[in-house]
Amino acid sequence: MLDLCCIVLLLFFQNGDLQPLNNTKSTTLGGKEQKIIDDLLSHYDKRVSPTDAVGEGPVLDTVQLYILSLDSSGDSSMDFKMSFFLRQRWKDVRLSHNFSGISVLELHHSAIEAVWVPDIYFVNEETAHFHSVSVPNKMLNIYPDGEVSYSVRVTGTYACHMDLRKYPLDKQICSVSIESYGHSTRSLLVRWKIPPVVLSRNIKMTQFTIVKTVPYTCDQQYMEHNYSCIKLDLHMTRMNGFYFIHMYVPSILIVMLSWISFWLDIEATAARVSLGILTVLAMTTQNNFTDIQHVSYVTAMNVWTAASLAFVFLAVVEYAYINVHTRKHIRKTMTNATSTISMNTTNHKINNNIITIPNVEAKSIQGSGKKYILNNMDVDNKRGRRVDRYARFAFPICYILFNIVYWSFYMVWEPVKDTAP
Repeated sequence: MLDLCCIVLLLFFQNGDLQPLNNTKSTTLGGKEQKIIDDLLSHYDKRVSPTDAVGEGPVLDTVQLYILSLDSSGDSSMDFKMSFFLRQRWKDVRLSHNFSGISVLELHHSAIEAVWVPDIYFVNEETAHFHSVSVPNKMLNIYPDGEVSYSVRVTGTYACHMDLRKYPLDKQICSVSIESYGHSTRSLLVRWKIPPVVLSRNIKMTQFTIVKTVPYTCDQQYMEHNYSCIKLDLHMTRMNGFYFIHMYVPSILIVMLSWISFWLDIEATAARVSLGILTVLAMTTQNNFTDIQHVSYVTAMNVWTAASLAFVFLAVVEYAYINVHTRKHIRKTMTNATSTISMNTTNHKINNNIITIPNVEAKSIQGSGKKYILNNMDVDNKRGRRVDRYARFAFPICYILFNIVYWSFYMVWEPVKDTAP
């Protein structure tokens, strides 16, 4: 008996005599939407704006950005990449409808091309594209009163003129400007929606952190006509942990390494020269590490690397001064000693009227000359060691003072930036 009932039900479904109630309702609703869309677009001309078609003043287009991702391409290119949903709302009375049971019309992406859309563009855009995987990422909803909600996913690279005078301790303001291209304020008025910007929780930038966003209007005048403009300023602070690890700390260690030269014996020429050359080369390599665009002004990193290189170079100069000064006095001492021995020998010959000097007396004269030379060399070594002792304290103190001035200045000072629209 159960098998017979199952066979009867299967035959009913195959013949179409039984249809699920949900499918019937869905088919009816889909048919209504299709009929409404066909009726609305049958006499609709997307080439004409709602203002020109109806004559009720300029269309108010409210814009909101839902930012999905944001990152800087690099200081050398001075731009940033951003992916976002561009959301717009405006009213087009030609699309108003009144049909019970339908609160909103959701157009297919192929039908969106038949509807008038505000002609806004990004002023500082370098490259940009719409997403089309797996279908074009566009959405357009029409409400009964003619209000239109439009959303499209955009990814692009936008110019950002950075002020790098405090790099890498800087704060930057990158902007996104949106203007109407072909419609003046007579027919289109572009303004920010409230809230104007929504940041995704998944935004993680590699170099900056977003401090705040500042939206405002910036209407422009071209060829005696006013055009709507809105602008968004992204206030960002650079994350400088990378620079502390790879620039500041290594350069501090290199400078401190150069101070070892002051503790080595002044006669260890090979060790002190090798150490000086090594630290200078290491500091020069550090200068080529930063990826920054060549600018005509001095940055904070330029000041730091130049000062560190100067301290390392002065450590080499300090030993060069000691070495040259010591060698100069040694040559002078040798000359004086030779002259003294020659004069004593001559006087001895004259006074005793003999041609040769006894070996004992000659050794005595030579011994006194050597003693004279050694005494003067010891005096020169003491002078060099005294300079080293002064340098052991003078160099660290000067470097500490430089750090105090450097960090105090760049932590407080902010360059004046032109933030006018």
